[in-house]
Amino acid sequence: MLGENESFLMPLDDMKNVHPSYPQQLLGQNLPPRTVCLRVGIDEKGAVTVVARAPVSEMCPRGAEPEFLAVSETAAKSWKFDPALRCVFRNAKDKERAVASCDGGKSIPQAVTLVYRFRFEQTDGKPTVHVIGG
Repeated sequence: MLGENESFLMPLDDMKNVHPSYPQQLLGQNLPPRTVCLRVGIDEKGAVTVVARAPVSEMCPRGAEPEFLAVSETAAKSWKFDPALRCVFRNAKDKERAVASCDGGKSIPQAVTLVYRFRFEQTDGKPTVHVIGG
């Protein structure tokens, strides 16, 4: 729980983070869209520490082929981030002035776990992969 003089900034992913590719061996099967959800643990330095399957939910169904899970895990394990930050200000007014930054306050790096959804689909035989989350 944050105090009225605190704010939280989510980790920022590195622009060089790669998305997984649609597995070549599954391209010819013309599968319907598949979704893989992963929990990604990010430490105070922005390094990925844990990549694990996320719990099943309406947005994160089971049933994707193991190849989709494998390419998603491989991609996520290589990611880097600017860490999440808890910003502590002298007072609520200073917090308001900062507007989505820690300017004028103290930045305290935080470890977080985020859920990412990887959606694999083919349109007219062309594979696409969408990464949603964070």
